Amino acid sequence: MSLGPFFRSPFTDLTASMVNFQQYDKCGELEMASIDCLEAYGTVRGAKKCADLLADFQECAFMTKQIARFRAMRMERHRQGFNGDRKDEGYYAPPPRVDAY
Repeated sequence: MSLGPFFRSPFTDLTASMVNFQQYDKCGELEMASIDCLEAYGTVRGAKKCADLLADFQECAFMTKQIARFRAMRMERHRQGFNGDRKDEGYYAPPPRVDAY
């Protein structure tokens, strides 16, 4: 599987990087490291050589594991509530104090 476009034209070069994460502190460095790795190895060989960086950047950008973890915890809380393990006052954790931040 190639990471480059199927058909290359000046239009694809012009619109290749319209969306990037360089403005965001969270994923900017990972994106730059993965792009540098892909630039060094090429898109075909870089898909194998840079798989770790690409996976880390993809997780940072789309948060798939974080969202799956959140959903699993939420479903477990609901399951415990439906079974009667959690009562109304202990269904959710108490919030932090207002001046805790």
